[in-house]
Amino acid sequence: MGGKHHGNYINPCLTLRQPWASLLVHGINRVEGRSWPAPVRAGKVPDAATIKAMEDFYREIYAVNGILDIKFPEHYPVSKLLGHADFPLTRFF
Repeated sequence: MGGKHHGNYINPCLTLRQPWASLLVHGINRVEGRSWPAPVRAGKVPDAATIKAMEDFYREIYAVNGILDIKFPEHYPVSKLLGHADFPLTRFF
């Protein structure tokens, strides 16, 4: 089987639960990362309180810079590929 090998992983990817995944893909959450592998798990539909809390958090963060009109995702789908990006391999030690 073909594929690029990066460390112990073939074609590594960042997996996120909702609502963080959609917020990242929509450019609202601009930073995400971790230094440990995450097991692949089935998607969990976020509850309304979690979505509201995250949207309120980002409204407050952006308001500091005078950004008041944020277009949040209408839906937070689970068990889907939401986006794709190519990044140069970088290791931080």
